[in-house]
Amino acid sequence: MKLIRFGEPGQEKPGVLFDDATAVDVSAYFRDYNEEFFAKDGLIELRQWFEDYAPSLTRVSIPGLRLGPPISRPSKIICIGLNFRDHARESKMEVPGEPVLFLKATTSLVGPNDSVFIPRGGQKLDWEVELAVVIGKEGKYIAQSSAFDYVAGYVLHNDYSERSFQLERGGQWVKGKRADTFAPLGPFLATRDEIPNPGQLAMWLKVNGEYRQNSTTANMIFDVPYLVSYVSQFMRLLPGDVLSTGTPAGVALGLSTPRYLQTGDIVELGIEGLGTSRQQIMKG
Repeated sequence: MKLIRFGEPGQEKPGVLFDDATAVDVSAYFRDYNEEFFAKDGLIELRQWFEDYAPSLTRVSIPGLRLGPPISRPSKIICIGLNFRDHARESKMEVPGEPVLFLKATTSLVGPNDSVFIPRGGQKLDWEVELAVVIGKEGKYIAQSSAFDYVAGYVLHNDYSERSFQLERGGQWVKGKRADTFAPLGPFLATRDEIPNPGQLAMWLKVNGEYRQNSTTANMIFDVPYLVSYVSQFMRLLPGDVLSTGTPAGVALGLSTPRYLQTGDIVELGIEGLGTSRQQIMKG
């Protein structure tokens, strides 16, 4: 299934997307796609309900509607830095021996096509197309062999970064990662059965129509089962948590003459099986 949330910010309704760009509103039966939904086997219940009743339900046309992030605000957004060798090289950083972890603020979460705002004082806004994993059930000290059992599905993520805050202001990376609008998710959450091999997905990103990133998740240093297991050694994973798995080469920071995002720029991105998104850059 493909799960969406649609409507104005803060008033999104949960729905299920069809391949013809129509959807059914399931808000009368399921409150939201949140921690409680995943923890109480909501996906199993939704699938059964959908099979029983979807053919008789009124569909809505998605084009023209605002899509919100496909899950409501999670307990945490965990990100992996430098998880592609080519990105580590272009960033002039060593390939890590273990995954690099940081957290994005849950207040960074926005819909897939919402505007992204340059934070006050920001000068070096950068893009990062990433595969994000949505956790389906609570787990700690998860074995790699059972890691997929804890995955609800996958979603497209653009991990925006203000590099001047991240790299020039001292301290940890989170200064440049946690601004409002810096985590567009969606357009939909594809359940695990929709993406049988998350390690073989084409991924790309364009700025103003020009390709900047064009790669595949096969180039990740640490794969999805490893990352789910690894992160769970340090923190309890809760249903609905987001784990973003890193970006390939092609970010502005890695260019010989970096060209960071400016007001009015259009960023488009996509991952095989997870749809596409589009953000316009605005002055904060």
